[in-house]
Amino acid sequence: MTNRGFTVSIPMLLAFTLFVLPAPEGLSPQAWKLFGIFAGTILLLMLQGLPEPSAVLVGVTAAGLLVVPLGDILVGFTDQIVWLTVVAIIMSIGFSKSGLSRRIGFLMIGAFGKSSLRLGYVFSFMDLLLATFVPTAPARTGGLVYPMCHGVLDAVNSTPRENPRRLGSYLTVLLYMVSMTTGSIFMTGMAPNLLNAKLASQIMGLQISWPLWTIGAAPSFIVFLLIPVVAYRLYPPEMHSLEHIRRAARIELTAMGPMHWKEIVVAATFLTALILWATNGMTRMNITIVAFLCTVILLLCNVIQWEDIAESKEAWSTLVWFGGIIGLSSALDKLGFFTWFTVLLKSALPLGGLGHFPSLLIVALLAVIPHYLFPSLTVYVATFSPVLFGFIVAADIPHYPAVLLACYLMVISSTLTHYGNGLGPLLVATGYVDKRILWRLGLVVTVLAAAIYLTVGLLYWKLIGIY
Repeated sequence: MTNRGFTVSIPMLLAFTLFVLPAPEGLSPQAWKLFGIFAGTILLLMLQGLPEPSAVLVGVTAAGLLVVPLGDILVGFTDQIVWLTVVAIIMSIGFSKSGLSRRIGFLMIGAFGKSSLRLGYVFSFMDLLLATFVPTAPARTGGLVYPMCHGVLDAVNSTPRENPRRLGSYLTVLLYMVSMTTGSIFMTGMAPNLLNAKLASQIMGLQISWPLWTIGAAPSFIVFLLIPVVAYRLYPPEMHSLEHIRRAARIELTAMGPMHWKEIVVAATFLTALILWATNGMTRMNITIVAFLCTVILLLCNVIQWEDIAESKEAWSTLVWFGGIIGLSSALDKLGFFTWFTVLLKSALPLGGLGHFPSLLIVALLAVIPHYLFPSLTVYVATFSPVLFGFIVAADIPHYPAVLLACYLMVISSTLTHYGNGLGPLLVATGYVDKRILWRLGLVVTVLAAAIYLTVGLLYWKLIGIY
């Protein structure tokens, strides 16, 4: 059997096995069969037996043909995060086509381009700053930071087809790991953080303010500072020093002359997006509609044309496979699978006599491991936070450190897969990312974060009086 035959047949065998086995007690046969198809699809994505869109179309077709009405799955293609991811890709076309990304790339290299690692830190700190007020990773990292990164990659001729490992693969993987970490540091860094704070108040009576969240997240700063080095060691770029191209970058920048009107339009459009995303809490303007608005501005100003959008295989591939995964997950939720799973998990948890540290370790594991099943951080938080918070109450462990531990790790563990957050599909669509590398680095980052929180974090929280 060829390697491709193996990577396709094993997921199909898993799906068939679960499909024909009787459903566990408390779960409907329909939900169990759909889970079999969902699990097979996830494994097919993991093993890369087929490209993502093809793999998910297989799952969607099987589910619609054998288990549920197709309409129950197609709702995934109306999900706002899916469209935010797609439109962020389209926005980046304007950034590149106008020449603004190239100009910024030359500026970045000229100012900071001593080494690839140094540039990695520069982009990481840009994301950290934006995470204070832009509440979604696709908008923050995918719509603002990564287009600037593209200018650097153009300047060093690191494209998905030519020299991806020169610099592009490193920065792409790095920004995914960094974005999930910066998103955990600030309550406004990810919208589900606000949901977690609300659930903690409703279920446990805890009041977690923005300052408390950020002060408590100080150990994440350690993770944040380590990620560029960890990625650099485990997935190093081929180009380490950029000193030899700094002079050339400055010459190219001079040759470009003053900003063209299209560059000015793009810069103003992205500034508009930044302001509207930053003031979302006051204006209540939908984050996704902001991305659509900015795309329309670029179209009306003739910065991009419909042909550019139609030819963006990254955008449409992302829509197909990410929307399909969201749809399968939504259909599972509608059939009560996740409710059944949380009840099963809660009944299996030890509720007493473990001591504080073993109980906190269980909290960390529960915040991380189930994330492999979820293509949406919001659904993950809405589904599992009540289970986690209920366990914390029943196990009689210090509430604040346990809840904060769960909240931070639920976000950071999005790095475990390339579908754990809307940013993952956006970055994978660029063609720079080896998904197996991304999964491995995500596991390393998640374990590193959990270890730091369970050691340095607990000591730090004790010293500042959180418990």
